[in-house]
Amino acid sequence: MAGVYIHIPFCKKACHYCNFHFSTLNKHDEILNTIIQEIEINQKKFKIKNISTIYFGGGTPSIVDENFLEIILRKIFQKYNVSKKCEITLEANPDDISEEKLKNWKKIGVNRLSLGVQSFNESILKKLNRVHSGDQAKKSIKLLKKYFENFSIDLMFGTPLSSVKTVNSDLKTLKSFDPPHISIYNMTIENKTVFQKQLENKKLILPKEDEILKQYDIILKKLERYGYENYEISNFSKKGFYSKHNSNYWNDEQYIGFGPSAHSYDKKYRYWNINKNKAYIDLINKKEIYYEKEKLTLKQKINEYILTRIRTNKGINNYELKKKYNVQFFKEKSSEILMLLNENLITKDKLSLNLTNKGKKISDYITEKIMY
Repeated sequence: MAGVYIHIPFCKKACHYCNFHFSTLNKHDEILNTIIQEIEINQKKFKIKNISTIYFGGGTPSIVDENFLEIILRKIFQKYNVSKKCEITLEANPDDISEEKLKNWKKIGVNRLSLGVQSFNESILKKLNRVHSGDQAKKSIKLLKKYFENFSIDLMFGTPLSSVKTVNSDLKTLKSFDPPHISIYNMTIENKTVFQKQLENKKLILPKEDEILKQYDIILKKLERYGYENYEISNFSKKGFYSKHNSNYWNDEQYIGFGPSAHSYDKKYRYWNINKNKAYIDLINKKEIYYEKEKLTLKQKINEYILTRIRTNKGINNYELKKKYNVQFFKEKSSEILMLLNENLITKDKLSLNLTNKGKKISDYITEKIMY
């Protein structure tokens, strides 16, 4: 079954590490009405009918009036056959969590929250330019647990001012709340961000690579000890709480994205909406094309499979590659696979190839070695 992604391009202020498309303007109505219009016109002519997941991302969807979120959901339910067990996720920041909002989100159909905590450390939060405090993050988790059984906490490692000590502290705090799902990302320096400029001007100090690897080691070991399954490199889940929406991406399911900068995929083409708010509004109002698309080659499809599946606990399935794309992966990449096995970066049986914990640290390097 397929997924729907809605990009809500608004934030209270810019985080110093983020290069996602967003605006800090408070005028939300015009963009949100245009997203509703985009859903209605279905200009990409997707034939998706059955929807198993809906995901509000951004930006910061939790700052938007719940009435708009409800209207968007109604429009999706009107246009598609939405599963009764549909996972409906809303990304939220701790400073937006309140009793009233939690009740309203649940009332309109949201059944999963993804909370962007990033750290409980006050100094790190200030360096990242986050709005909330560590104490506010703790209070928001405590409150949301009253209303949502299914939720995820986002944390980051490898950030400025981070260390083994700060990561241990964050994990200890996290354990006390026992969330069903955790996403932990290694912060990277992205183009056109404050951190990139600071790094270029030698005003930013990042942890050394050895330190970052130690942080990741601790995350892997402790979360396994806490009872979490590392089902994708950055994602850890208790039994029954995988992110169904993200799993759709990794399992090569179709998805359609609405909103400026949103991406879509129908297994033949990739689509990406224009990432300028005014142009997005104008083009949709004029009923003109507001997106670009690319037809995927066989090689791109094979590499996409390798790129996504190597990150998961399912790994790369030799039989699936043969069935889908008529390639003999194990045979054609035998020398590369042997080298990676000898370095203890992967494991392999008759059917599949998986990353070891050592391999997870350098997954990009491994992927580059085995792609076509």
